[in-house]
This record gives sequence, C-alpha cells and structure tokens, in this order.
Amino acid sequence: MQKKLSVGLVVVLALSLLIGLAPSTARGISECWKKEKIYYDVVLQKGSPVVTFNSIAGGAPAPSVAQNETVTFQMVVDATKAKTEKLKAGPATYYPVTILAKSYKSPTQEFPIVGGGTAIRSSLIAKDAKGKVYASGGDVDVSSVLGKKPTSKIGDGTVDPALSIIIQITLVNNVTDKSTGKLLMSLPTTSYYTTGKSYCVVKGSKSRLEGKAMPNDDTTKTLPNPLVGKPLDCDAGTATLVTATGFMNVKNKMLGIIDNLTGQIWVMKITKK
Repeated sequence: MQKKLSVGLVVVLALSLLIGLAPSTARGISECWKKEKIYYDVVLQKGSPVVTFNSIAGGAPAPSVAQNETVTFQMVVDATKAKTEKLKAGPATYYPVTILAKSYKSPTQEFPIVGGGTAIRSSLIAKDAKGKVYASGGDVDVSSVLGKKPTSKIGDGTVDPALSIIIQITLVNNVTDKSTGKLLMSLPTTSYYTTGKSYCVVKGSKSRLEGKAMPNDDTTKTLPNPLVGKPLDCDAGTATLVTATGFMNVKNKMLGIIDNLTGQIWVMKITKK
C-alpha cells in the first residue's frame, strides 16, 4: 500500500509540473479564482526603486534614484468569468485586472534643481489601468524600443508561470518648485508593467541616450539584469511588477529638450479587502 501511495504521489507531482503548476501555486489559484470581483489593497514595499536617466538638451545622461516605497492603491481582479485568448506560446486563460486611478497615493520626494533651489516630485495614475492576470498560458515578457514611435513586443514565445500579470499604466510625474509652488513639468509615460521580464532600448534619439538600454546600462547598479518581476502569490499576498520605459523629445521651457530612460520595481504587499 505504501508503495502504491508513493507512486501515486509521484504521478500527481509530475502532472503538476507538466501543466506548470507546483502544488503551492495550485493552492494560490484555488484561493484567487472564486467567481467574484476581488478587491485588494496594495502597498509597495522596501526594495521598490525607480531609476531614471535624463538627457537634457542632448547632454550626458544624468542618473537619479528614488523609491516607490509606501505607494498605495487598490487592485481589482474580475474573476466572475475566465476569458481565453490565443498567444504565440499557445492558448491562455486570464481574468481582467484593474488598478483604480483614484486610489493611487504616492509620497512626495525632494531633489535639488540644477542652478539652485529644490523641486518636489509627485506622481499619479492618469486613468484606471487595465491588464490581465493569467490562470494559465500567459506570456508576459515585454521588450520595448524607445524611438519616434515607441513600440512594445509582448511575449517571447515561452509560457510564464500561473498568476503572471501584465498591465498598462499611464503614470504622470509632476515636478514643482518648492519655494513658489510653480509646476515645472508634467510628464506622462504609458508603459507595460509585468511580472515577467522588461527591457527597453533607445533608438533614433539625437541625445547621448542613443543606444542605451534599461536595465543593461544602469550605471547605478540599482536594478537587476535581467529586470524580472514575480507572479502573484495569493497565499503570501505578494507580487512584483517591473517596467523599463521612457520618453523622447519632450520640450521644457526651462530645461530644453529632454530624453528619458526609466526602470522601476514595484514589490507589492497585497491584502484582500
């Protein structure tokens, strides 16, 4: 009897591996996928940096590192009915996921202004962010080219783990002068945040960011290479989103033309409401 049970256990474990689900992940799916809308409170944890390289008026890229720690927002998974789609990697099943723009709260951060003074940086989400959390078959790696017409390729043809997430977010960074309260710049950036890999390279820029890539050319050594997130774990209440993105040829009256390359990590603590 013991031998039969052992063989049976081996078969179950083998089947779990074949469909890409370890037993602990399967428990997470069972917890997550109830037929209802599930609301989560999310707090970004320590180890959630944002690394930016700005080239002003074509000059040498200047790096800066800030933290997303203590950012909060609400995330909604609509698990009322699974949806299906066909990807290059094969068939996939997913549920819609939304980050509610009005729920997003970000701490302000201060930094010196070139030429004197202090600036205050704050951020917001311009509109509800829409994405997908995959029960199976997801392929969420993102490779982007930052040019005159930015492009992003989603998927590398390999299935990612269950509970992988990809979501498109328009994040707006506002910079104001601390002494006067005057808005110095407002920079919206739309990009894919993923629990898979994220990569972005600059092509077609007239600045010294040309040919630079994130995370490969992060001279601050803050971001890992490759830049990879972690799927949702319902048992632990965790997930990590990453993004590599930027913008080109943004005109600013005070600074001139700005090109930007950015990498971010969102280490999320997730609590079901």
